[in-house]
Amino acid sequence: MLRFGAARRAACRPLTFPHRRLESTARGQISEDSHTMRRRLLYQMRKRGILETDLLLSSFAARHLADLPRADLDDLDALLANVDWDIFHWASGKTAPPPEIAQMPVFQKLRDHAARRGASIVRMPDLPAE
Repeated sequence: MLRFGAARRAACRPLTFPHRRLESTARGQISEDSHTMRRRLLYQMRKRGILETDLLLSSFAARHLADLPRADLDDLDALLANVDWDIFHWASGKTAPPPEIAQMPVFQKLRDHAARRGASIVRMPDLPAE
């Protein structure tokens, strides 16, 4: 067990990942690059915890995630911070979303996707090959 000095500081230093390129945002904060963000969002959209939301978001990701511009990725990230059932009910039109969510272009795409999705049997899409 390390207690003092440089050895302890070295043991407590956070890991760095040189393969991740970071970009500065307009607010001066550091954020992940778009490729890393897409991979994280894909995982978050597939592993929500509620099957209905998983199916809706994972099929949306399979169809649209690769083509979304950075601003839409940021909005999608903010949308995913909400509760699963809220996202599902907002996208399916069961309840009205808050105004800041309703104004997001990516939410409009998700709502359109949810409206068209009911015409076919839905299963979790396969992960893209690396």
